[in-house]
Amino acid sequence: MSKKVFLCGIGGNGMSALARYFLSENYEVFGSDIEDSAITDNLKKEGITFFNEQKSENITENNFDLFIYTEAIPETNPEFLAAKNKKIETKKYFEMIGEISKNYYTIAVSGSHGKSSTASMLATILRDSEKEVISIVGANIHDWGGKNFMKANEGASDGMPTKKYFVVEACEYRDSFLNIEPNSIVVTNTDPDHLDYFETEENYFASFKKFLTKLPQFGSFISFLQGENIMKILPENFHPRKYGAENSIDEVPTLQVLGSFQKLNAACAIEAAKALKISEKDAIASLEKYKGLARRFDIVAKVGNITIINDYAHHPTSLKMAIHSAREYVKANKLKKLWVVFQPHQYSRTRSFESKFITVFKEADEVLIPNIFESRDTQDDILKFDIQEFVTKIEADMTYVEKKRSNVWGRGPKKRGQIFYKKQARFTNGFENTLKILDDYAYDGDVVLVIGAGDVHKISEAFIDSKS
Repeated sequence: MSKKVFLCGIGGNGMSALARYFLSENYEVFGSDIEDSAITDNLKKEGITFFNEQKSENITENNFDLFIYTEAIPETNPEFLAAKNKKIETKKYFEMIGEISKNYYTIAVSGSHGKSSTASMLATILRDSEKEVISIVGANIHDWGGKNFMKANEGASDGMPTKKYFVVEACEYRDSFLNIEPNSIVVTNTDPDHLDYFETEENYFASFKKFLTKLPQFGSFISFLQGENIMKILPENFHPRKYGAENSIDEVPTLQVLGSFQKLNAACAIEAAKALKISEKDAIASLEKYKGLARRFDIVAKVGNITIINDYAHHPTSLKMAIHSAREYVKANKLKKLWVVFQPHQYSRTRSFESKFITVFKEADEVLIPNIFESRDTQDDILKFDIQEFVTKIEADMTYVEKKRSNVWGRGPKKRGQIFYKKQARFTNGFENTLKILDDYAYDGDVVLVIGAGDVHKISEAFIDSKS
């Protein structure tokens, strides 16, 4: 008789991937979330029982072997309380990831940005190299049938645990990655983030340092960090097999995925593959077929001749890289205006990095900010931040440009005539107003970069639907 597992908060990226893992292990999988979504709709199609209301009966009317929940679930949650009352084994998401990691040769991919891309690239290389591999990441991968979990070449390891690979995205928030038992660690970069938890940059770096101490004596450490940046996270007497800057790859793959930042992600994945005795040639051949992730510089549509790109960036560094990549795309394809529709993620993060955020939009022509996505924000966080003042500072930092152009902002929709214009940033106060501006002023040959970790992708979806 198969075992039963219940995932409370199954609609999240990580939890839905974990649900698919259990499904692949022949568990009966159940889960709940507070509302239906595209994620939960897909899980139901895959055979998972889903409840869109969290209540104790979901637990008491079934006999579960395991109950998994996310950090966001309070201890007053009725399902959590019912699981405790029934003495069902309970684990948080990353505690479960840690348990899985003990049964595999685990490659933990960490860093402020690029975790999902690098982890999925490495897992794809392992799959294409006919290695037995599973992988859990926080994004949907085009090469994996649009899913965030992959299992490939089952049985290829001939029962040897050291040849069964687990590639996992290892998040630093709340020191979550300390639950993982890694055999190999990749660090893509270390731009301080999550200061709502870490409070200081020093604490942020200390968390990475503690994570690296978990690497076994003959484990591999892969990173292209150099100088002061790497010294901030290296523990004392840390002597693993290191791959990275001094072991640079001989050939750069020709990637199908866009964005100059993806080249460094690919380099990390190739070095990690080489540490697993996969040839550079085979790794490159795999990545040249790799199609990328949803919402990672993802060209989702061309509406007429307007190009729509979705991206997940929500930290100043990754935001700047995405905008730069979009500007490169505009230049390379001889396109016209670059629109950036940015939804900051968290009031606390936006306030912590405000001075950095306002400097990253120089390569955009128009910036539209519909709102700030609330996540783990206190009322104090919200009240202390003035979004209109934030947008005014962004516009003040954007370069003023003298350029002749046929479409005119502020003189009525789609009025024509050659004028001088300046770059602009606007707080649009909602998705509806943002869509109206795009509809009135985005023209053929323009590029619209819709960017953020919240629900801002709904703007691109609505814009595409309105034109179809």
